[in-house]
Formats: sequence, structure tokens, C-alpha cells
Amino acid sequence: MANTEGIKIKHIVIKIEDYLKYINSSFKGAMLDNDLEDIKKGRAADGKKPKNTYLVINTDEPYADEVIEILKKNGHWG
Repeated sequence: MANTEGIKIKHIVIKIEDYLKYINSSFKGAMLDNDLEDIKKGRAADGKKPKNTYLVINTDEPYADEVIEILKKNGHWG
């Protein structure tokens, strides 16, 4: 597993497959959709792009430490 020491947690990532499998709610999807819509509206009101797209890697991937080094080199770590 990658050495994630020193990283500041700034994002939440939910695997869609896990969400659909483990969230037991008759409102499944609706509540998350509503929250995401509120976030998009808020970002737009703040003059930001309403929706960002991210690259995500699991820290247990064999190349994770290489990605971490790239992030550090570019000032995106910690």
C-alpha cells in the first residue's frame, strides 16, 4: 500500500458499485442526487465550474507511490 503520510484529505470518493450494493434506503440515489445538485448550484454561485472531473487511484495499486511522487513534484501533496 502506498505511503500516504502527509496528505490532506480533501475529497470523498464513493465507488458507485459499493453505493448501490450497501446503501439500504428506499430513497437510494435520490438523496445523493439532490446533494450533488445542491453542490453544483453552490459551486456555480461561487463562480466555479459546477462539476469537476477527477482521476482516482487506489492506494494499494503497485504504481500509487509513483503517482504520489508526481503529485509532490507538482505541489499537489500535503
